[in-house]
Amino acid sequence: MLKRLPATMIVIGSLTTVFVQLHAAEPHAVRQDIELSPDVMSLLRAEMGEIAVGVQGVALSLAAADWKSIEETSQNIRASYIMEKKLTDAHAKELEQALPEYFKQMDREFHERAEKLGAAAAAHDPELVAFQYSRLIESCADCHSAYAKSRFPGFSPPARESHSH
Repeated sequence: MLKRLPATMIVIGSLTTVFVQLHAAEPHAVRQDIELSPDVMSLLRAEMGEIAVGVQGVALSLAAADWKSIEETSQNIRASYIMEKKLTDAHAKELEQALPEYFKQMDREFHERAEKLGAAAAAHDPELVAFQYSRLIESCADCHSAYAKSRFPGFSPPARESHSH
């Protein structure tokens, strides 16, 4: 099993790179940055920061076969780190009105993928954990390329250079 772990980590890195490149080049219809109040945006950014820390930790936990840590991270993602705890009724209403249906669908899929990641960790299956982890990262890239290009300009198509002599 330990001999396969470095190969698994290489697969994770390769898949992540491929997914980011593919989705950056993929055309998106009527998707844009989402306008939210500063309060809700602050909560969302804090949530994304917690998710980023958790997701980054999964790679290290996988390399160490720390299944419990991956399961806990999965549970924290599914339960939302901050949003569920600090979201007021007014914030929830704002999100319901401001978020496009496609964003809500992507969010549901992200949480489902986090659940699958936790199940793979509970099964102590490093290959399945690596696969589910890559799918989770793919969800991040999909959403950021669709709704957060100003925050992640790498998802914007490259500027066309003018040709001059």
